[in-house]
Amino acid sequence: MIGIMQGRLLPPVGGRIQAFPGDGWQREFALARGLGYDSIELTIETASLESHPVMTARGRDEQAALAAEHGVACAGLCCDVFMEMPFDQPAAAPILDRLIDAAAAAKLPMIELPMLGANSLRTETAQAAFARVLAPALKRAEAAGTDILLECDLAPDALSAFLARHRHPRLGINYDCGNSTWFGFDPDREVPSYGADIRNVHIKDCTRADYSVPLGAGETRFDAVFGQLAAQGYRGDFVMQAARQNDDLAAARDYLAFGRALVARHLA
Repeated sequence: MIGIMQGRLLPPVGGRIQAFPGDGWQREFALARGLGYDSIELTIETASLESHPVMTARGRDEQAALAAEHGVACAGLCCDVFMEMPFDQPAAAPILDRLIDAAAAAKLPMIELPMLGANSLRTETAQAAFARVLAPALKRAEAAGTDILLECDLAPDALSAFLARHRHPRLGINYDCGNSTWFGFDPDREVPSYGADIRNVHIKDCTRADYSVPLGAGETRFDAVFGQLAAQGYRGDFVMQAARQNDDLAAARDYLAFGRALVARHLA
């Protein structure tokens, strides 16, 4: 199933690449279906924490009705709120609890935590601090039936070791192939090292100098990525998180063709 990040088919909010689109979010389900996408990965940040439909029963009902009407599933919830609120802040853990509960109520298969920037796990201190939040969150996720997926900047061996220390059936990885290019990781080493834990893939292109460029314009080795995912038996979702362009609808159409060609070559 190939989906697209919420908001990518509507005008940007405040010049941001990615954000909940606010009023008019309902229109995106019809737009996604018209282009041929199977799903939308929801995104929530601090500004939309109280207004996002996933956070209320009424909003979840409307969201589910639109998904059913247009045949466009909700693939999960990208919790960008934690790009703005690191997990070492006291308010972060209660918000995570709320998001797990909201995702479960919306019958979403996963929430995604961006462990990047201020939440990077590259130090032992950061890993220890996050572990104190992660352990109770995994218990809550297990009871709720929702996965917690980490999007990390750790090198392959370090990420494999972290997963081994915190092994849990509800813990997995969101693999962003563009981020991996940006960080200088090799997919031929990276994917085999923790491929069994990858449960969601973001399709994005980057260079070592430019974060997020149009698909095919960067340095991401897409055939190597998809070949390695196929070798690991990956059968999860792919979500377009590629660079915005002047005509986002035309770009989304082209990006979908790009993704479908990769799936056909490697995973059909």
